[in-house]
Amino acid sequence: MKVTASCRLHGHDRADIAVLNPGDWFGKAWLVELGGSYTPLFLVIEADTIADAIDVLSDDPLYGPQVHVPDSDLGDYPEDSRQYDGSGRVIDLEHLMVHGREGCDLPFAVKYHADGVPKGIDPRRFAAWQLN
Repeated sequence: MKVTASCRLHGHDRADIAVLNPGDWFGKAWLVELGGSYTPLFLVIEADTIADAIDVLSDDPLYGPQVHVPDSDLGDYPEDSRQYDGSGRVIDLEHLMVHGREGCDLPFAVKYHADGVPKGIDPRRFAAWQLN
């Protein structure tokens, strides 16, 4: 089932945001912004912490390569300043921002949308809805 999200960020409505793992962490949703600049890519990722959300992003076959450092570029990343994901890959987080608040059950307020799902469902309710 394809699930998208919508939210409000800095006074702007955002819609049709891809959700990488809907229902995988009881609706604990983080808004991840990749790229910055003029046309950032927004994703919603369910995870317990920001670090976990980055690992989910890095493991995603479609979006993960955007944060992976290719082997041919490793020389540009000194060993003592490299960042690694949970699988040991070198990642570059310079153009990544995670929106949300640690220590709560809904770090960033979003609504999920999908066929057959109540319109604009809270991610926490979506997780429970999936189980029924």
